[in-house]
Amino acid sequence: MILRTISLENFGLYAGRQTLDLVPGRDAERDRPVVLVGGKNGAGKTTLLEAVRLALYGKRALGTRVGQAEYERHLASRVHVGIDGETPDVASVGLEFDYAEAGKVQRFRVDRSWTTRGSKVVETLQLHKDGAPVTEVPQEEWHQFLQDLVPPGVSQFFFFDGEKIAEIAHDGSHEGLAEAVRGLLGIELVGRLRVDLALYLARHSRRSDAGAAKRLESVEREHQALRRQVDRMSDELADLEEAAVKAAANAEDAKRRYFAEGGDAADRRAQLDAVRDEAKAQLARRSAELRDLAGGLLPLAVAPKLLGRIGHALGASTDAAATQEAEALRERLLAWRATGDPERKATWKAAHWLDIEAFLASEATRPAGTGQALKSLPIADRHALLDALGQVRDSVVPQATFLVSELDAQTERLAATEADLQRARSQGTGSLAKELALAERHAEEAEATLRTRMEEFKQLDFQRLTAERTLDKLTRSQNDAKAADGRATLAQRVGTVLERYEERLLEQKLEQLQRAFVSRFNHLSRKDDFIADARIDRATFETMLIDHTGREIPKSSLSAGEKQVYAIAMLWALARTSGRPLPMIIDTPLARLDLDHRTALVERYFPEASHQVIVLSTDTEIDDSLLAKLGGSVSHAYHLDYDARARATSVTPGYFGKGKEVRRALR
Repeated sequence: MILRTISLENFGLYAGRQTLDLVPGRDAERDRPVVLVGGKNGAGKTTLLEAVRLALYGKRALGTRVGQAEYERHLASRVHVGIDGETPDVASVGLEFDYAEAGKVQRFRVDRSWTTRGSKVVETLQLHKDGAPVTEVPQEEWHQFLQDLVPPGVSQFFFFDGEKIAEIAHDGSHEGLAEAVRGLLGIELVGRLRVDLALYLARHSRRSDAGAAKRLESVEREHQALRRQVDRMSDELADLEEAAVKAAANAEDAKRRYFAEGGDAADRRAQLDAVRDEAKAQLARRSAELRDLAGGLLPLAVAPKLLGRIGHALGASTDAAATQEAEALRERLLAWRATGDPERKATWKAAHWLDIEAFLASEATRPAGTGQALKSLPIADRHALLDALGQVRDSVVPQATFLVSELDAQTERLAATEADLQRARSQGTGSLAKELALAERHAEEAEATLRTRMEEFKQLDFQRLTAERTLDKLTRSQNDAKAADGRATLAQRVGTVLERYEERLLEQKLEQLQRAFVSRFNHLSRKDDFIADARIDRATFETMLIDHTGREIPKSSLSAGEKQVYAIAMLWALARTSGRPLPMIIDTPLARLDLDHRTALVERYFPEASHQVIVLSTDTEIDDSLLAKLGGSVSHAYHLDYDARARATSVTPGYFGKGKEVRRALR
């Protein structure tokens, strides 16, 4: 297959109609398979890759579970928007390519255009072969015909971007890889041939075995019908999922507007009344507590400096009183020593009496300070005043602070509750409540319909699997049965051989894939002969690397750059092992690689990956030095130049407009 041209008309960033020639060239010395397309980030490189997929696959380009409404929205979003905000009436993508059929090269052209009419999108597909519309296939089956030419599961390993590389490089299994690998290696064709041979045997068997023939044909028809139903229901489920999401979004929007208008408050009217009454009671209780404090010691707190001086003076006067008491105690102690009454039981030595007397004498002679001013107050009153001042500092002020904060909080609570109650009296909540109830009912119905259809889909898919197993069982049984004539005998033998051949083919293809992967990985890796072998699981197709000592190397132990090389080597090995002559389209593959790995890919991968390699790159991925290394393999180059003022990308020859430098590099 050779991609000849890609045309874009009012698609994405591309205004008007622009066409790129993609046919690689050659000179007297070598093939030049690489077509280099350069552009800054956001200039439209990925749009080119998207256009190829969209032209070939239509809705299927977005995935297997995409509804028609979602597809139409996507098409509408891809219509170019001009600087004035206007959109053209028609947008399209077109692809011209050569494809060999039965040894003869045919030229196909597929054009997919669409017009937007309000919220409705009308798509038109045109398919030509050798300049004339395709007639051997009904027009309604053109979509399937294009998918049969290049199956979407296969093309993902030929038309890929940096995200696909990262997906394969990621630790863990890669979903869908096993199915794609079986398709790439052509193994599913053998299974189909076995079924066809079994049908042939059944139709040409003895009359006594006519029932087996009818049974086999019936199961084959049932299996094909179930496959078609599964495909149709898969599309229907995509539409139902979209409808359920939309209904849920509408319900959420109705709920938001209902709450904004006070609908939630109306539902909580009794609760709000209780909250308002409680807030009022709390306000009254806290206000009474604050008034009690104001009638007691709280006023003293308004002059903290004065209170501090009074406390100091009271402390000093208390010291003076204590001095007098110490002198009196000293006189009583001396009298007790002289008289011995009351009687002393301990033995007191002279040194003890001297120490006690000296202590009391020092207390009696300590200066009284400013406390003399309050010495007329009895000592009990002085202590009472000190206690009162301590209460002001330690309990009255914190309690007052707490009560004030509580009053503020309850005031705010009361105001918010009153606002909710006011909203609850709004006249609009009645209609909003009905709208909300209707939206929620629609959302529930859409979700219930989706669940029901999902269960039906599971049952239908189970029936398909059952029919597939029955068909396989009948095929094996028919191939093992005794034949009545020479032709049937030969077909029976072929069927039996095919069954064994399918197993052997899988083993052989996996061995080829393993060898190709090891060769490509070592070819691209900076470390020569980094791995000696690889083991690919035949069920999951997960790959385990093995070094020269026989030790397994988990993919998780590879460096980030080595994981990228692993992914590219696997894609390359799959392409080579499949034997399909498909072109490569690679979008920004070098962004996550260091310079050494970039150089290896530029020198060893791009020139050898396929007979046609279209590389979409930024000027930082393939810079001047890498361009010089790649230049000998480049047929021609384009530059995608985005004009911010026109909000459009134009395609010009050359790589970032380097002129003579690029031409020299391409020689």
